[in-house]
Amino acid sequence: MNRIVLIGNGFDKAHGLPTGYSDFMNYLKNSIAEFDKKSTVLKPIKHGKECGDNSNYIHRTNNEENDRWLGVEIKKSEGKIDLKTNPHAKSIYFKSLFEENENLGYWSDLEAHYFKLIYNNKDSAKNIDLINEEFDHLKELLFEYLKKVENETSYLTDLPYPIYNMLDKAQHNNFEFNENYFITFNYTSTILNAYYNLLSREFGFDRFPLLPIHIHGELENTKNPIIFGYGDENSEKYKELELLQNNDLLKNFKTFQYLRSTKYKQVLGLLEESDEIYIQLIGHSSGLCDKALLRTIFQHENVKHIEATYHKEDSKYFENLYNISRIFDDNTLMREKIIPLNKTSMIQEYKRP
Repeated sequence: MNRIVLIGNGFDKAHGLPTGYSDFMNYLKNSIAEFDKKSTVLKPIKHGKECGDNSNYIHRTNNEENDRWLGVEIKKSEGKIDLKTNPHAKSIYFKSLFEENENLGYWSDLEAHYFKLIYNNKDSAKNIDLINEEFDHLKELLFEYLKKVENETSYLTDLPYPIYNMLDKAQHNNFEFNENYFITFNYTSTILNAYYNLLSREFGFDRFPLLPIHIHGELENTKNPIIFGYGDENSEKYKELELLQNNDLLKNFKTFQYLRSTKYKQVLGLLEESDEIYIQLIGHSSGLCDKALLRTIFQHENVKHIEATYHKEDSKYFENLYNISRIFDDNTLMREKIIPLNKTSMIQEYKRP
């Protein structure tokens, strides 16, 4: 049996990398605050610009025509710094995102939020243009942050990690794995590459014959550009968007973005290499943003088993299952493939030394 390991953001977070949306928000806050404190032309965030004595904004450009600022404002009150949308900006995406944060106390899935706004504004070409412009700007800021995180990942000196002990076994749940492959949905690579290098050296390249596939692209690889968008092409709302004959509505759907490289076809090839495939999810919550690809993988006739590893608590296992059930067209088929809780690995969080 071949094993395909699907790596999600929880993999990075389990190893102490600050790659969550809340980490990104804190980065924005601290960076703008640092810029305000220094009050120099050196801007820690690209497109940052000073806009007054008590507030800074992240701008679309340095051109202030039409007051089209897309970013955030820092307001200082009672010694506290908060991220706020620029009240003067012609903004839809950022404004909605920060309003949600004020109501919920956190950022939800940035890609799902984008899809919701695209659908709600589908009849206004002007609004769609603005949402896409803001979303592109967010992507630029996010990738700049992740490059910073990647560059600071320099503590990989004490392998193996807890997850390593799960991956170094030729046998797992009474299945023997001939070949092992990694498909990562992350943009970072340092930690996963460290795993791959150690495993392939220790157990042979015949068992780990292929470098990890970065299905969503790599941060600084022009041959495998970044993919960031929405991935549920089976919903009725998506089908409505298709029928509206406005290509801008489909600009950030992964259905089309996957064709920027050959990685998607490479994944399809792995699914045909064996008629007995074991899927192991590590740090991936199986959200609808990746439904297009996950549906293809999970429901493939050669995939016989799916293990949704979970973090710390049994409840996380069932949260993963609820999400997986939204990927499958047939829950009977899902139950046939899912590894039960008592056979599923639990992942402990890595404590950075």
